[in-house]
Amino acid sequence: MNGRIKRWLGPLEATAAILCFGGGIIAGIVGSVLTAVTWIVGAEQHPWVRGLGTALLVATIPLLIAAGYCLDWMERDSDSTARKRERGSVPVVQAFVGTIVFSLIVLLPLELRAQQTIFNVPTTDILEKGKVYVEVDVPFKLNNDPGSIVPRFSSFVPRVVVGAGSQFEVGLNITGNINPGKDSTALVPAIKFKAYDGGKNGWAIVLGDNLFIPVRNKSYNFGNYVYAEASKTFRTKTRVTFGGYHFSDSVVAAGAQRGGAQFGFEQPITPTFGFAADWYTGKHAAGYFTPGVIFKPHPRVTGYAGYSLGNSNLRNGNHFFLVELGYNFN
Repeated sequence: MNGRIKRWLGPLEATAAILCFGGGIIAGIVGSVLTAVTWIVGAEQHPWVRGLGTALLVATIPLLIAAGYCLDWMERDSDSTARKRERGSVPVVQAFVGTIVFSLIVLLPLELRAQQTIFNVPTTDILEKGKVYVEVDVPFKLNNDPGSIVPRFSSFVPRVVVGAGSQFEVGLNITGNINPGKDSTALVPAIKFKAYDGGKNGWAIVLGDNLFIPVRNKSYNFGNYVYAEASKTFRTKTRVTFGGYHFSDSVVAAGAQRGGAQFGFEQPITPTFGFAADWYTGKHAAGYFTPGVIFKPHPRVTGYAGYSLGNSNLRNGNHFFLVELGYNFN
C-alpha cells in the first residue's frame, strides 16, 4: 500500500468517511435496483424485495450524512488522536440514530408537490399562475470545536417564486449573506420558462435566466446565469434532469466566465419522502455535488437536507451541510 493510500486510510475519520460514502452509494444503487425489480415481478408477490429496497434507499441518507461529519472531523486539530476519536464517536452515533428516527417521523400519508429547485439546480417545474412559494437556504459548516454550537461558516439565502402564467415563473433571491466575514449581498431576479411539456411522455424542457445585481461589497457591477435543461420523469416518478449553463464574468469565478453542465436526480420513496441529488460541473463557487433528502411534514411545507461536496479542494475543507425550508402560500 503506497503512502498516499495510507494517508487516506490511516486516520479513523478518513476510513469512516470512505466507508460511509461507499456504503451510501452502494446502498442507493442496490436499493434502486431492487425497487426496479418489484416493478417487473410485482411488489405484492415479493414484498420482501420491496421492503429491502426501501430500507437500503433510506439507509443511504444516514450513511452520507455520517460521511459528511467524518470529513469535518478530519479538519479538527487535537492534541491527542485518542481524544479526537473520543470526541468523534458520539456524533457519529447521533447522526445515524437521529437521521433514521427523523426519516421515520416524516413518512406520513401526505401529498408531495413538486418544488422549484432540487438543492441548487433548478427543476423543470413551473408554478401555476398566482401561486407563491418562499424558501430559505442555509449552507453551514460545523465548528472545529466539538463543544461549540456556533457554526464555523453559515449563509442565509431567502427566495420567493411566483407563478406568472403561460408557463412562466419569476422569482427573487438574495445571496451573499455570510457569517463570519464581509457580506457580498446581491439581488438576483430570476425567470424560468417551460418551453416544452410532454405530459404523459414524461419529458419537459425549460429555459432560465438569473440576473445578479450586487448591492454590497461589489466585485462586479452586473452578472448573469443562463441555463437550458431537460428532464425525463419515468412511470415510477423517478426524474432525471440534465442541461447546460453559463455564468458571466466574476459571478462564480474571479475575473472569469464559467460554463458547464448541470444534473439532477429525484427518487421518491414514499409520498412524503425521497432521495435527491444535483451537481454543477466545473471548479468554481457553484461547482458542488449535493446528495440528500426531500421531505414534506405538512401539505404546505417542504424540507431539504443535504451535504455539498466541492468539485475541487475537497480534502482542504470544501464541503458543508445544506438545509432548506420552503412554504407554499396557496
